[in-house]
Order: sequence, then structure tokens, then C-alpha cells
Amino acid sequence: MPDYKRKHRSRFAAQPKADKHKMAPKKNKIKYDEDEPTPRKKGNFTLLKGKKAEIRKRWQVILAGVLVVILAITICQIAIPAGIPETLSTTVSAMGTGEFPIEFESTNTNNVVAKQGYFYVLTDSEIKAVSNGGKVIFTYNHGFENPVIKTSNTRAIVFNQGGNDALIFSLKKLESAITLEDEIINAAIGDNGTYALVTTAKGYVAKVSVYKKSDKPVYEWFSANDMINNVAVARNGKKIAISTLSAKVGGFDSKLMILNFKSANAEFEKQYNGELIYNLSTSFSGGVAVATSNTFDFVRWYKFKCETNKNDYNLQMLRESNKGTLLLYNRENDKTDNRIIVTNKSGKKKLEVKFNGIITDIAFKNNHIYLISDTKAYILDSKGEIVRTADCGFGAVRLVVVSQNEISVISDNQISKVKFSQR
Repeated sequence: MPDYKRKHRSRFAAQPKADKHKMAPKKNKIKYDEDEPTPRKKGNFTLLKGKKAEIRKRWQVILAGVLVVILAITICQIAIPAGIPETLSTTVSAMGTGEFPIEFESTNTNNVVAKQGYFYVLTDSEIKAVSNGGKVIFTYNHGFENPVIKTSNTRAIVFNQGGNDALIFSLKKLESAITLEDEIINAAIGDNGTYALVTTAKGYVAKVSVYKKSDKPVYEWFSANDMINNVAVARNGKKIAISTLSAKVGGFDSKLMILNFKSANAEFEKQYNGELIYNLSTSFSGGVAVATSNTFDFVRWYKFKCETNKNDYNLQMLRESNKGTLLLYNRENDKTDNRIIVTNKSGKKKLEVKFNGIITDIAFKNNHIYLISDTKAYILDSKGEIVRTADCGFGAVRLVVVSQNEISVISDNQISKVKFSQR
């Protein structure tokens, strides 16, 4: 018979090895096809999904994030061609208030350009940027004999017409000082900083030169027969529009041309027989506005659809706002008989009113028309009815709407604030 006596073992002795054959069986993990809907058990085995589906989902999330970033950048480039940093810098610079009146030394105010929250005043001796609240953002003595200003959303180019020099400003500083060999005829600047200069040219009547924001030249176009009298740069800086004029017996013929930077051939041309193109503007991203004495066209940049407005009176003033364009027409022999037309951003006429009296300056904002006539300032509604009036004194030459019931009135040597009272 076997002996079953208990064996005595020291507590420090090595433990006996476990019998592998008597241990509980381990479950083997086996990967199965990723298309299997759920893990399933079979005997002592558990079937698990692979990582392909998880990796695919992770890449889909990353790709979706990249697409969102690209879309956001594209939207910003379209909506804010100047870039977010410069746009924010302009907005911040335009904040703040100051005291009225603002005095300046000049004998003539050449032009005033209203922007969002601020405005430029160009005189015969200086350019001044002023916030709607009256803060003087900067002042610069240009020293030009015939100064002209053109603007974009965040920059201004001031050039000496008939001279050789041009200056480009942001609200922070003088960005570029340009000196050319040829005389400058006209200029323009786009919202992304691309700018164009129309000059004389040896062997040609005129040429237009296009430069990037960094002042690097990107394109030149020469005119052998016709004078180039206007230029405009698309907001994104990818195209320009020019107008040419040729003399004929009894008047002029003009032509509008849209150019890209890949060819000397125009993408689009439109003839204006017997008319002089006074102004080209690209304040609205969809196209270029063309103004003659009796016609106002808005031509799309890409499909070149044209919206046309004609008037029997003569164009006297053109003013732009964030909502559209205001056109002031009157009779050639009667400056008191006025027709005021406002178009939307696509050039379609949205209102037309009459006003009797000599108009010194005019603007459109918040669906109201603001104007100066003699020593009075008026606010008209969309039907042409006078809703508010104010005294603005003698010497007023331009106005800027700073709030619903306030305007800045600019004379040849000062800026003052005028508040409207209920009529």
C-alpha cells in the first residue's frame, strides 16, 4: 500500500513546479476579418476586430479637419483679401476719439474718402487719417504739386499726377515710397495690396505696371495708340481693368478692357463711342463700376455680365458706400435741378429721388441720403423727403457720415462735427 504520510518542508525551500498539464487553458486571441459585424466566441477562442477600421476612421477625421481649415482660409482670402492681421490692425487703429474741430494747415482740400470707421483727408500739403470719433490716426506731409488719392479697404496710395512719386500708406505707417522714371497718369490699389500705376512710356502713348504688395513687379501692358486714363485693381489682385481714350472730331471714344496677368490680350472689351470714361471703381468684389457722363455700368469680373444705368442728366458726383454707389446728376445749365440715384452692390438701381438746390457734397448711409447745400446739411429718406436738418456754416466742401445723426464737415482748413436736430 502507498505511503501517504505528510512531508515536512521548510518555509524557505523552493516551491514545487506547477504541472503545466493541470493549469486552466488560455484563450487564444485570433484576429478575424474587419468586415465581421461583431466579435463572436467559439469554444475557447475569442475573435477580435483588426485595427484597419479604426485607422481609417482616424484618417477620415484628420482629412475632415484639414478640409475645414482649407475652407476657412479660402473664405478669409475672399472676404478679407488684405489678410486678418492687417485688417485687425486697421480696425484697432480706427478706434478712439478726439476733440473737434480739428485744425490743419492747407489752402485747399483736394479729396475726402470715407472708409469703415475712419476717413482720409487729402489737402494740397498733407494726407490725414481721422477716426469717426475724431482721433487723428496719422498725418503726413506729401509735398506733391498735384496730389491724388486712391484707396482700398486697408491702404491708400497717394501719387503726384504728372510727377514721378507715389506713397502707399496703411493706418500704421508709410509702407512704400516709390519713384519712377516716367510720369504718373493714374493709379489704383486692391484690397490684397496689389497696386497698379499708369505712366507715360518711351515709344508708346502709355503703359500700366502692376506690382505685388511687396513692390515686386508682376505685369506690364503697353498702349501704342490710345491714352490710358483710368485703372482699377480687383480686390483679390488677380485682374485689372483699364480705360483708354482716343480723340476724334467733336469728342472722344473710350474703351473698357479687363486684363489678367497671363496675356497681353484683353479678356473683355467694351466700346463707349462718343463718351469719356471718368472713373473706374472696384469697391465691390463682384466686378468693376464704369462711370461716364450719362452711363453707369457694373461689369462682372468673370462672366462679364453688365448692368447698365442711363440718365439724361450729366454726372456731377460719384460716392461709394458699403451698401452701393450714389450718383448725382444735374442739368448742365441748371445745377439746382438734381437727380440722386443709388445702386446696390451689383449696379442695379434701388432708388431715385429729386432735390432742388446746389449740392456741395453728398453721401449715402443707413438707407438715408446726407448732403450739404449752401450753409445747411440735410438728411433725406428713400423717398426724397427731408427728415432732419442742421447748420454747417460757411466754407464746407466735403462731408463724412459718422453716425445716424452726425456728420463730419470738412473745409479747407478744419474738420468739425455737425449734429442733426429733428425737423
